[in-house]
Amino acid sequence: MNPGFGLAPNEARVLTALLRVETPVTGRAVARITGMTQSTAQRALARLREAGFVVAEPAPPSLLYRVNTDHLAMPAMLALLRIGDELRNRMAERIAQWPLRPVSVVIYGSVARGDATTGSDLDVLVVRSDATEPDDPTWQHQLAELADRVYRWTGKRASVIDMRRREAVEGLGDQEPFLVEAGRDGWLVAGQALGELAGDQD
Repeated sequence: MNPGFGLAPNEARVLTALLRVETPVTGRAVARITGMTQSTAQRALARLREAGFVVAEPAPPSLLYRVNTDHLAMPAMLALLRIGDELRNRMAERIAQWPLRPVSVVIYGSVARGDATTGSDLDVLVVRSDATEPDDPTWQHQLAELADRVYRWTGKRASVIDMRRREAVEGLGDQEPFLVEAGRDGWLVAGQALGELAGDQD
């Protein structure tokens, strides 16, 4: 999710990466940590420096970058950058109260990748037990209630994909793109990681 203050997704990724390191790092290191190309990381660093969120220290022949913790907006920025963690925690708390427990719940797509826009949905994969029917009233109520909570917490519509465990395992075996992405980049909210499902039995 775009954390605000006019930050683009790449800028948010770079700032988050810098907050996780203990010492100033080079632009090349930022690119490596974030998985960006060096030119993309440098553009994001330049915009963050212009906004005052990042400071560059000369270390010939390079520059070393660090977060400007003295910036007046930094406390609010830190809270906004941690919205993803807060969302996962709230969802996990609600799911822990479900009478019918899921096998796995994963947030994937643009929100997990860090390139969501204000109009993006929140993609959620919910894997249920093979013993739970898709039209079970309790199960359907749980999914609807979670989607309603997500909208109230984030202003985003939850796009929920509900799958039986066996279907998820088969889809992963067939390399279905959205399942591969969810397994690779998704945020595990509850239950097992997708890669562990093949060895799980109800």
